[in-house]
Amino acid sequence: MPAEKLALMHPACLSNRDNRSLSIPRVTFVGPLPPPVTGMTAMTDVIVRALAAAGPMTCFNWSCGKPLKGIRWKIARFWGAVRSFFGLLLRGRRPGKPLYYLANSSWGMAYDFVLLGLGRLLGYRIVLHHHAYSYLDQYDWRMALVNRLVGSRGAHAVHCQKMVDDFLAQYNTAATFLIVPPTIVSSEMSLPKDAPSRENSPDRPFVLGFLSNLTIAKGLHLVLDTFEELASRDDKVRLILAGPCYQKEATALVEQALARWPKRVEYRGPVYGNDKTAFFSAIDTFLFPTQYRNESWGIVLTEAMSIGCPVIAYDRGCVSHIIRDGCGLVVARDDDFVTEAAGLISQWIDNKELHEQACQQALTRNEQLERESDEQLAQFVESLRELSD
Repeated sequence: MPAEKLALMHPACLSNRDNRSLSIPRVTFVGPLPPPVTGMTAMTDVIVRALAAAGPMTCFNWSCGKPLKGIRWKIARFWGAVRSFFGLLLRGRRPGKPLYYLANSSWGMAYDFVLLGLGRLLGYRIVLHHHAYSYLDQYDWRMALVNRLVGSRGAHAVHCQKMVDDFLAQYNTAATFLIVPPTIVSSEMSLPKDAPSRENSPDRPFVLGFLSNLTIAKGLHLVLDTFEELASRDDKVRLILAGPCYQKEATALVEQALARWPKRVEYRGPVYGNDKTAFFSAIDTFLFPTQYRNESWGIVLTEAMSIGCPVIAYDRGCVSHIIRDGCGLVVARDDDFVTEAAGLISQWIDNKELHEQACQQALTRNEQLERESDEQLAQFVESLRELSD
């Protein structure tokens, strides 16, 4: 059976099917692509399309096309790894060709060790893309083993310079570092023509927003506590929640908030495309008190900033690289998020001009990040082409 039959092919890769019949693919990709849409898969989608536009490539897509959880998610991931293993094996040796691979975390690194070990045996140069931060905050012997498979001929792809520094603080490597930020996703976001502009009248409520997988790890409880703190001071503050809600505990918190504040708390469910942009257009500040140990960037932060919405977030991963120059607030991990966030928002409510300055700084900072991301994506694609020559 041809190797491609074992892979769920991405449209960008399919567009190069004729090219693959004439030449050996320059790049081989292994990992999940949308759907389902997550920050990681959305970013990877942009990168894979850019790579496919630059030359022939092959994809081994782990995605089954819909959100899964629990044992079904574990089975789907295992099956994706098995397909990738035999697909690579059947394609044979590819000396010097890049194998672009998405790193896992925790015990998922067992897949990394097996697949990257096979890749090395087949002669590939490993390009390992990091989207998790737990093994950068603290040394993990499993990542140390995976890092050895990357070797001096491979490369580590990361989101920002801080990620490079944190990696080198934990592990020794002679590999190249390639920086490509998730802003490549939010740079494609644009306001729909019929989206309402953000009003600034004295009677308009100040609206807080939170968009994510609504979980405790992502800070749902802290968002609700921040709203409660502000609502006790000002009867015009509102809260809009968006995103899927799978956890029973999180669902209960949302239902309790809706019951207690039926006119001031709104839950929009999962939002995509123009609905997502309309969500950001409706809020005055975006809260992101994530405590998720693998948080690396938070694409929602730059999505909010892309339409002039200042952000307040816990300092995790690359957050301190994103939020600077007055476009919001980075709350230290050991500080109380509710106190810090409510304090700044109260200042914004009392001083509209101060809030408008933060909105403008959010736009300016996002423009800087988008310019950097366009350049870095082009450099990333060119670097993989050079690796394949």
